[in-house]
Amino acid sequence: MLDLIYVHVDITSNAVLSKGIDHTDFVKSIVHTPKNLLLLNPYTEDGEYERHSGLKIIRGEESVNQNFSSINRRRKNEEIKWMDFSDVAMLKELTPLEISELLYFGHTKTSLHSPFFYKLQNNFVFFEFADQMTRVYYRYIDEFYRILANKISAVILEKLNDKKSFFRRNISIDKMSSELLKEMKPILQEGVVFSFDDAEQRGKEYRVPIHMIEDSLWKTKNAAYKEDPVIASLVYNSAKRTWYFENKEEPLGIQLPKHA
Repeated sequence: MLDLIYVHVDITSNAVLSKGIDHTDFVKSIVHTPKNLLLLNPYTEDGEYERHSGLKIIRGEESVNQNFSSINRRRKNEEIKWMDFSDVAMLKELTPLEISELLYFGHTKTSLHSPFFYKLQNNFVFFEFADQMTRVYYRYIDEFYRILANKISAVILEKLNDKKSFFRRNISIDKMSSELLKEMKPILQEGVVFSFDDAEQRGKEYRVPIHMIEDSLWKTKNAAYKEDPVIASLVYNSAKRTWYFENKEEPLGIQLPKHA
């Protein structure tokens, strides 16, 4: 059962570094479904070879969906690295410099210029590596808040049902609105951990502490993040079926939203 979610949003490049949100979570919640994929791992066995770019591609939404399902089943050790694109014909319009930028991007997970290529019209660049860590570039950052809201809702639903008596019916909850998480953007830019491991139930409220750890992702490996301050709690009230944030303090002068 998931113990934490780490999130660090870079608003300059629309990149999100996270832990606890994997490829399956991403695919379930996105709206702009990829039409084609350019695979940024030159050694992958998936896809077909595209001569001009020297990379593998996957054509068409049906093939993309099949590939996503295959990835979720296999969970191979190889890193997941891809970029979506709109038109196969435009791949042949890429210049040698643009191709070299793509190769660099795939190798370092960092773009030399914009992560969104005009000729490719990509909405995402997706990287997943070990320990459920991902770095994803979003053309439309609202996609991420939807993914995070759905993931948190699913985790809390699982936690609540794990605690219930064997003789009680399964508990249902209302999904969190992504709008509430958008209001939290100032601290998501600093880097936070939602600590489900330390969540507690008080009457009709289920409370998840939120630690600010900035870019110290290593702290999630040995629970060292618990030594960092709890800046707020995410609260679900099962009687009112509402979500809200409760402030503990105001980090860096940031005011968090108080109600859903």
